[in-house]
Amino acid sequence: MKILTAIFFFFSLSVSAQDIAGVWTGYLRTPGSKLDYELAISEGDKKLSGYSLIIYPKDGIENIGIKKAKIKQAKKNILIEDGELVYDNFSTPPTRVKMFGNLSLVIKDSLMILHGTFSTRSLDFRDTRTYSGEIYLQKTARPISSKLLVTLDEINFPHHLSFVTPVAKKKTVIQSNIQKQNNVNPTVTIKPKPTTDRKIEKIRDIVFSNDSLLLSFYDNGTIDGDTISVTLNGNMLAEKIKLTANAFRITIPTKINQGDSLILVMHAESLGLIPPNTGLLIIQDGETRYEIRFEGDMQRSSAVMLRKKR
Repeated sequence: MKILTAIFFFFSLSVSAQDIAGVWTGYLRTPGSKLDYELAISEGDKKLSGYSLIIYPKDGIENIGIKKAKIKQAKKNILIEDGELVYDNFSTPPTRVKMFGNLSLVIKDSLMILHGTFSTRSLDFRDTRTYSGEIYLQKTARPISSKLLVTLDEINFPHHLSFVTPVAKKKTVIQSNIQKQNNVNPTVTIKPKPTTDRKIEKIRDIVFSNDSLLLSFYDNGTIDGDTISVTLNGNMLAEKIKLTANAFRITIPTKINQGDSLILVMHAESLGLIPPNTGLLIIQDGETRYEIRFEGDMQRSSAVMLRKKR
C-alpha cells in the first residue's frame, strides 16, 4: 500500500467521459484474497455504462462472472454499481451479491489508474454478510485482448461498447446425437460421426438419475489451442470445440430405460502446442457433480460410460 499511496500522492484530476472509455484491468483485494477484475467503460448518449468481470480460481479452473455495470462520473470520482449477471461458468450457483465501488482517477505520465474502495451487500435478506476492500485498475492499451471482451465475443454477446466494434464469430453447431432406439426425441438433425480407427479408452463409469445432463468442457492446464469433437452413441454432439478456461456447455437429453447406458467419447481434433490433447469434463446430474480429466491424440480417444440408475 505504501507504493500505491506514493503514486496517488502526485496528482489526481478529472477528465472527460471519452478519456475513460475503454478496458481497465487489475484486481479486487480483501484481507486474505486478491481476485482478477476488469471493467469496460462505454460512452453513449452522454451516459456511461459498461461491464465488469471477476475471476474466482477454484481447483485450477477460472470461474468467470460478467455483469452489466452502472457507471457514473462525479468530478474526480468514478462510481460503479453491479447490474445483472450476463455470463458465468461457475461450477456452483453464483451468490446473489451486489458490489458498489468508489474510485478516483489518477494520471501519471501516460499511465491512467482507477483506485478506490468497494463494498458489497447480499440480495438475499437472510444473508447479512458484507465484504469490503480495495480496487486497483489500469487502463489497457490493448482492450480487444482483455479477458472480458474475449469472453463476450466467444459467447456472441451483443455488448455494443463504444470503443470497439464486435467481431461476428461463427457459432459452433451443436447437434442432437441420441438415437431413436434409446427412446430419446432428437431436437435437431442427427449427424453421423466420421469413421475413425482410433482406440477408444473408457476412463470412467457414471451412474446418473435425471433425464438430462449438463456437460461443461474446459482445457485442463495451459490454454494451448486444444480442440475436440464429442460424440454420444456414435453420433456427433459438437464439432471442433476449442477448449479454453471458459466452459463450453451442452445439455443432453438422457431419457432412457433404467440400466441402459450411453457412451460419450472425446476425440482430439488438434493437440495444441503441448501434446497430448487434455481437457476437463464436468457432468452435472441435478445436484450431483462429477469432474473427469481426459486426454487423447490421433491414435486414441477417451470415453465415459453413462448408465441410468436402476
